Amino acid sequence: MTQLLAHQSAEGFGPPLADAVQDDARVIHELGRRRTPTALAALRAFQAMCTIDTQRELARMNADRLVEHGLPEPPWGSRLGRVRVDGCWWAHDQLDETAILLCAFSYDGADEHAILALIDRTVGGGLIRELTLGTEVDPLLQALHRADGGVDGFVSEQLDPAYARRLLEDAVATSDEVTEYREYEVKPVPAAYRKMRALTLARARALSEVATAPEPLPSTVEIELMKQTFLASGSAAGLPRADATSRAVDLLVTHFVEQAACHPVQLGPRRIQAVLGLPILAPDAIGGPEVARILPDVAGAWISWTAAERGLTGNAAEQLERAAAEAQERLRSAGIERENPT
Repeated sequence: MTQLLAHQSAEGFGPPLADAVQDDARVIHELGRRRTPTALAALRAFQAMCTIDTQRELARMNADRLVEHGLPEPPWGSRLGRVRVDGCWWAHDQLDETAILLCAFSYDGADEHAILALIDRTVGGGLIRELTLGTEVDPLLQALHRADGGVDGFVSEQLDPAYARRLLEDAVATSDEVTEYREYEVKPVPAAYRKMRALTLARARALSEVATAPEPLPSTVEIELMKQTFLASGSAAGLPRADATSRAVDLLVTHFVEQAACHPVQLGPRRIQAVLGLPILAPDAIGGPEVARILPDVAGAWISWTAAERGLTGNAAEQLERAAAEAQERLRSAGIERENPT
């Protein structure tokens, strides 16, 4: 573990990731030309830690070449990064907006350590809000279990390592995009993110050969069936049977799927707040005043319907009901401001 922490590839020091990848490639190439034990040790560290497949392979080839020239392997070289997965657990809310992920590792029972990640799942594939490396697993696992059944309605349970790998890799990909493109106005990732990024991805690769495939968004046919089911439901009973209502439903669902890339039924309060604030649902972007007028009621009814479809009860259902009311008020306020500019 000491060797892993001692090794920092270029990306850990803060340059843009594209530049860091090129810097690492140049360093690997130069190390391959130096026939010294230090160069060999550094190459084995790059082999374990690089986030790019081709760079890990390049580091391995250069290291193997130095061994062929008679250089001794570092004493830790054969075990560096070859960890045993001791377990994965997570705590998540019923609305699937927040996940606390704990993955534990060891070197055959020695040098235990764990990655603890707090993932905001309302942003893309998930945004890393906290990222911690712990060298004692039990206290972290106990803290995770204490989140079970609290006021936020979290549930803690064991997790399939392949699914844990997908959660981590998706969250890193989203966090990279947010940090690399400054036009995104999202709360920043934790200060330790860049220094922990390579280690997090290395441990994610150790979890399983492949990650669980992401759940696909509904097909066009499935979306149309959802719309028809919604319009025939009790949640939509108070909406006028008019063309504007159908157009508002089309606009809202298309917005969830195509603009926000989220399942139109798997909604939560923070995801709703983020999605309904996107510019495409601003009053001047909605096709026609009749659609703009009915859209708040459609949004509220749709959100309430999703709670019933998912069988949500208790605190989770109450949260969605409040989100529906807030969505209606937000859209109505935007429409009033447009009609009565100051």
